Amino acid sequence: MIGETLAIAWKDLQLLFRDKGALAVLFLMPLILAPIMAAPTVTMREMQETTPDGEPAFNVEGYLVNQDSGAYGTQIATALQDLSMLDLVALDSVGEADEGVAAGDKPVAIVLPADFSRKIETNEPTNVLLIADPTQTHLVSFVTGIVNQAVAEVGILAELQYGIRAVLNQSGVLEGAGPELQQAAEAQTLGVIWTQVQEMRQNPLITVRSENVAGDESTETWDPFAFFVPGSAVMFAFFIMPFIASALLREKEQGSFRRLLASPMHRGAIIGGSILAYSIVVFLQVILLFTMGALAFDMPLGDSPLALIITTLFTALAATSLGLLLGALSKTSKQADNIGVIAGFVLMFLGGCVIPLYNAEGFVGILSKLTPHAHALQAYRGIMVDGLTLVQVLPSLGILVVFAAVYFGLAVWRFKFE
Repeated sequence: MIGETLAIAWKDLQLLFRDKGALAVLFLMPLILAPIMAAPTVTMREMQETTPDGEPAFNVEGYLVNQDSGAYGTQIATALQDLSMLDLVALDSVGEADEGVAAGDKPVAIVLPADFSRKIETNEPTNVLLIADPTQTHLVSFVTGIVNQAVAEVGILAELQYGIRAVLNQSGVLEGAGPELQQAAEAQTLGVIWTQVQEMRQNPLITVRSENVAGDESTETWDPFAFFVPGSAVMFAFFIMPFIASALLREKEQGSFRRLLASPMHRGAIIGGSILAYSIVVFLQVILLFTMGALAFDMPLGDSPLALIITTLFTALAATSLGLLLGALSKTSKQADNIGVIAGFVLMFLGGCVIPLYNAEGFVGILSKLTPHAHALQAYRGIMVDGLTLVQVLPSLGILVVFAAVYFGLAVWRFKFE
């Protein structure tokens, strides 16, 4: 029976590897998707890193076009150019900056309009133009946040100055005074208020400090690739479902099963061969993804290779058994393919491949834990991030085995070979 099972598995693998579309979905898409999902988080982590001198290690290049000759435009332009996390090249022409961004020389260009200072002084709304490369969205978001913060700081000063001027004018205190005396009074009042604001920022009334259960200040050790790569691995492992189900039903529709059953081959070898073939595919998916993550992005793999191998084995059994059950419940190969794709997306989100819903409280958390995805992810992330051993992830692995056994039992009970 073992030889028959291996023969069926080899046949299924040959059929699958002839399907270039299936290979792209199962192997190429995970390699593309995982880095894309992790990129914004990696950028945010790089933004928080500093050099030994305490300066930000992250740096974004761009253009700066200041068309405003007033005090506020000059102040913001100077502040932006002084930031170590921005490397801005000053240009005189918006068109030149636009061409540079379009050519891919710089990802962003910041443009201060000609009436920027005038509108701020008269308390009118104004805008700062940001020309951005649409392929560098994570960098654009970062620069947008910096510009908003810089503009907001100047906006606070402008609001204070406008308010002080209005109060002094309405009170009549400086009635008849010359422009120099009025400006001196406004500047002195603004200086006192702004000094108090800065003191409040440096010494806030309430501060927040994070500690772990041992009383030590907590440190951030989360690796985004150790989160997103296992998520992609589990997600695409279970996307094997429609391929298994539709392949089984196509063989039944084409009469292949009738010919196999007419031979001395055991029915268990037919089912076992399919499960073995697609389990091998899941293994290859995970190995490829984890190798890419470890080599290209220095992703941690934990301290227990055996735990990773066994987790992958049980994940593959659960995914292939669920695909077999889908084939047993579907009437046609087309129906199995459509239902499998829909089920794959629903289980992907519900199981925590994108957002760890299994950590949520209440009904959502309970619902997430009713999927095999949640327990596979808990095992993978526990091994890779928290350094858990095989013994420590046994509860999650045991639940995966239960899922696989239930799916397999129901599939064998409901599947009709003819």
